[in-house]
Amino acid sequence: MRLAIEFVSIYGLYALTAAILIWRFGLRDRVPFIIVAWLMPPMLVASILHFTLRVIFGKRPRVRPCPIGLDEAEGLVERKRLEMFGGKSIQPHFATDWALLYQATLELEAQAVQTIARRVLAWA
Repeated sequence: MRLAIEFVSIYGLYALTAAILIWRFGLRDRVPFIIVAWLMPPMLVASILHFTLRVIFGKRPRVRPCPIGLDEAEGLVERKRLEMFGGKSIQPHFATDWALLYQATLELEAQAVQTIARRVLAWA
């Protein structure tokens, strides 16, 4: 309980100091900056905790199949960009990168299934 009170009081001092400094020296948009300053420590702690849990449990993000029509959408966006801003045409590559990453994910999952199958079928 004492540790929780200490954390709350230190965070309160931080929040008060940040608010006073931003209010005193901020020129505009003071309230959003104060809110962001107040939320940064909890977000930092949550991100470190999330990263640690992912490392401990070995969870990797799973890439799902590429959405249908992403190639066409990339072409439409590129044409609209050229129409609005001009310049050189850029070949979009997000859909191909996604497909390659999905292929790599499937290969890793297939290898994991093969190792499990070898262990299970060895006992059968």
